[in-house]
Amino acid sequence: MEKLGILGVPWMFHEGRQGVALAPYAIRYTGIVEMLEKMVDSVVDYHNMAFFTDMEQEAILKSKDLKAITYKSKELREIVADMKAEGGMPIIFGGDQFISLSSIAGVQSDGNEQVVIWVNAHADMGTQLNQENLCHNVMATVIGKGPEELESIMNHRFVRGDNVCIVGTRRIDREEIHVIEAEKILHFEMTTIDRMGFAMMTDEIIQWLARRNGDVHLVLDVDAVDPEFTPGTDFISQGGIYWREIRYFMRNLALSNKISAMTFTGVNPLNDDKNKTAKFVNSLLEEYFKAKSMQIDQLEG
Repeated sequence: MEKLGILGVPWMFHEGRQGVALAPYAIRYTGIVEMLEKMVDSVVDYHNMAFFTDMEQEAILKSKDLKAITYKSKELREIVADMKAEGGMPIIFGGDQFISLSSIAGVQSDGNEQVVIWVNAHADMGTQLNQENLCHNVMATVIGKGPEELESIMNHRFVRGDNVCIVGTRRIDREEIHVIEAEKILHFEMTTIDRMGFAMMTDEIIQWLARRNGDVHLVLDVDAVDPEFTPGTDFISQGGIYWREIRYFMRNLALSNKISAMTFTGVNPLNDDKNKTAKFVNSLLEEYFKAKSMQIDQLEG
């Protein structure tokens, strides 16, 4: 029996991106829970976490207090861990990409390797603490190469670099490239994808996944997608992944039977056009579970 757990996270760790806190509400407004309930045997809705209190906003947004930031991040990590322990696939959605550090940490299992597919316009491999933009440190922290101040969020249990695949980058600096190469991360920049073709890249990732054991976590930031389809984000840059490509990718991931958790971030409804971006997130999940259900029907038939 397929079981999902759904959790919205209306948090922001950057004062200049106020709209991201509304992301879970915009995504829910698309009818995403009802859609999933029609396609999956069991959907447990963990609802949305509470907004930051005034005191938390003061500490996190104004003072950028790392103790307060890590405390909240660990709170989310433990909730995601509970979701997984209850036996379902955790699906987390929000606006601020920094929440993905907690969701990746939360689905780790004792004795199991973790694999991360990071679909993002940014590699976020910053090894030096960037308090003005903590998102820049997320993936470096995940693999144990980030700032020490954030390592406790990962419980000091890091993902091996050769168990990480990064897809869709088009904003990346030389230092990040050095880390990616040194850690043997599978990396597809948009220029590489354009040269080899999206289908061939997807095939390579599916083959790479087949050689790996453990839990696979898909983390997708909507800024990886071309803004023609996802205008509701804080980082607008032409030349991203097209809707046919990302839907093809989701179908193939579904057929791989490897995905055990998903996190969707980057949505800012205040920048959106008639909730277009939130609807796009809905359509990606629909594409994924439609492919899964067709596969089950074929097996049963």
